[in-house]
Amino acid sequence: MSVSAAERARFRWHAAEMNNDVLLAFATYQRSRRLAPTTIRNRAWLLHGFTERTEIPLLRATLQDLREHLGRDGVEAGTARTERGAFQAFYRFCVEDGYLTDDPSAKLRPVRIPRAEPRPFAAWQIEAMLSTGARFKTQAMILLGYYQGFRVSQIARVRGDDIDREAMTIRTVAKGGKIRYLPLRAEIAELSLLMPRVGWWFPARDGSDAPIKGASVTDLITAAKHRAGITDPHLTPHSLRHSFGSELADAGVDIRVVQELMLHEQLSSTQIYTRVSRQRKAAGIAQLPPVTAPAPPARWAA
Repeated sequence: MSVSAAERARFRWHAAEMNNDVLLAFATYQRSRRLAPTTIRNRAWLLHGFTERTEIPLLRATLQDLREHLGRDGVEAGTARTERGAFQAFYRFCVEDGYLTDDPSAKLRPVRIPRAEPRPFAAWQIEAMLSTGARFKTQAMILLGYYQGFRVSQIARVRGDDIDREAMTIRTVAKGGKIRYLPLRAEIAELSLLMPRVGWWFPARDGSDAPIKGASVTDLITAAKHRAGITDPHLTPHSLRHSFGSELADAGVDIRVVQELMLHEQLSSTQIYTRVSRQRKAAGIAQLPPVTAPAPPARWAA
């Protein structure tokens, strides 16, 4: 029997009502554990997305519902893994706080991820993005991504107060809200002379005392990429960070140093940059000493 539009609308409203209270409680729980605001927002967005797509209230979802959502077409493995993590964190909370007696996510198997490969911009592509009409602040964002290895969320939140030109350090907030001090690249120190000495380098456009959002950084750098004529869909603003890690690894920088500079919690996250590039493979094979081979027999030549 077909379901009318009115019935579907009522069901969607009921699902949203059921979700709201428990999601607010889940957010409070996460804040009490001092989880990063970005993590809390992303989990809420993913959980809302499940209900929007399936029209199933979160507290009524079954293991099969979650599996079908993770296995839907058009979703990359990395996204599915993140969604699985959000489900497991949410449903563990629901059982702990008495919203549910059973955890429907408990039997979700790990999502298999293809072996990660870095997707770096080439140096000429970065130069092209800088020189094909990008505004000054967009250029600054590109340079922070390449020279400091910053994620877009870190770029968005750079302040003049974070720069110490005497100590040649830059302060940033890593995942989990951890404050870290990193070596300041000379080009960024020079750039800082042209940026605000205090306050946000990239303030929100609504006049509030807040930085722009990471998504806005993504949009601006993506526009610069398109103006530069770069059409590879695998190259994203995050690829500037991949360029940072790849160049360090290709230069022979110790993997532990690369890990610290990229603020990776696990060394395994850094190891994708130690895979040998095509250029290094070609340079390596070129090092083989030449040998003189005898002339082939006449019948081979024939």
